[in-house]
Amino acid sequence: MMLLSTDPVPAVLESEAEGEILEIFLDIKGTTGADVVNLIWRHLAITPGALQAVWKMLRPVYKSGLVLTESKRFRETLSLPKIQPLSQQALMACGVDNLGHINITNILKSYNQTNSINLIGLSAALACIESDSQHRKETIREPSYELLAPLAPLPPLPAMSDLDKPVQELVQHLNNICEEDGRIIASMYRHLAYWPGYLGLIHTLLSPYENDTHIKSIIASVRSEAYSIGTGIAQELKPFDQSVDSQLGNVIKGILNLFVEHPLSKMAVLCGALLVATPVPKQ
Repeated sequence: MMLLSTDPVPAVLESEAEGEILEIFLDIKGTTGADVVNLIWRHLAITPGALQAVWKMLRPVYKSGLVLTESKRFRETLSLPKIQPLSQQALMACGVDNLGHINITNILKSYNQTNSINLIGLSAALACIESDSQHRKETIREPSYELLAPLAPLPPLPAMSDLDKPVQELVQHLNNICEEDGRIIASMYRHLAYWPGYLGLIHTLLSPYENDTHIKSIIASVRSEAYSIGTGIAQELKPFDQSVDSQLGNVIKGILNLFVEHPLSKMAVLCGALLVATPVPKQ
């Protein structure tokens, strides 16, 4: 029996995945170039049939490179809020050595890429589910798309319960910035908790924007644009087959809406801004 994590939402632990779930996790990582499986997929995996149904729907447009290409274009044209850049000296003074700096940058790059991929892909799935039209193209477009290079390996994602109390509180405070729901703690902040000094720095940078209407409007615009792109991709998707009944379909739709509307759209903006604000490490 696979062990589940309840931190921050119920999800299959990647290290405990087995059987078909493990196969899909490995396929997702191989397709997206990511070193870790995003929480959305691990959360879908706790509902029998949900992960299988969503990945079966989206796998063709992930494997063809269509979603990867559209998400890359999306990232390159994303309007990001300008926040105060950090300096090498500030990182060093907060206990971040060069190896830590490299790891932090790899984490930011990984989440920046995979957040946009999943935001576009899951928006396409939602658009397909919500469409009244039963007409779908029978095949994915023929042109080949540029596939992304694998991302750098990341350290294990720590559980909230493994973090010291002040670091837990700092992660929660960071998650509250521009948050409209709060049920999900963005995994990126937990991943960065190996360097509490860096968390403190970015909290200082971002806390003035906790309820900033301008950044929230950017997040809303990003969410809307991702759905528009997803709607175009949805024409390439086949609806769920008869093995997905209305009850499971509604569960899947609720999960996708939760992640698309909140952590994915928010972090596409904030992670991108932090990546720009963090200096390039010495190699």
